Amino acid sequence: MEPNKTLLDIFPSLGIFTAVGLLVAIPVGILAGLYHMRRTAAFAADAAVQTESNPYMYKAIPGKEREVFIPIWILTLRALSKVLDQQKTITTEDREEMEHILNKANALLEGQYVGLPKRMGVRRSSVTEGDK
Repeated sequence: MEPNKTLLDIFPSLGIFTAVGLLVAIPVGILAGLYHMRRTAAFAADAAVQTESNPYMYKAIPGKEREVFIPIWILTLRALSKVLDQQKTITTEDREEMEHILNKANALLEGQYVGLPKRMGVRRSSVTEGDK
C-alpha cells in the first residue's frame, strides 16, 4: 500500500491531521446541531418539556417574587377591587374571578403549587417547611 502523496504534503504527521480535523469537525457539528434545533420541531418540544419539568413554573420563586412581587400584586388587586366597589362598576362574575385569583396568589405565598398539569402526577400540597 502506497502512501497518498497529496495528503502527505498537506498533513505530514498524524498530529497535524488530528488538529485540523478537530478544528473543522467541532464548528461543523455545532452548526449542524443549531440548524437541526431551529429547523425542526425538536427545539419547541424540548422547550415544552423543560418548562413543564421546572417546579418553579407552578410555585412562587423564593426571594423577591415571594417576598415582594406577589404581595404587591395582591395589594394592587385589593385596592382595585375597592375602587371598583366604590364606583359600583364591578359585576359579580368579575368579583368571583378576582377572589379566585386572590386565592391562587395566597396559595403561592403559602408555598403551594398552582396550575399543575394533571399528566405530571403531582398532587397539590404545601411544600415542606425546609422549602419555604
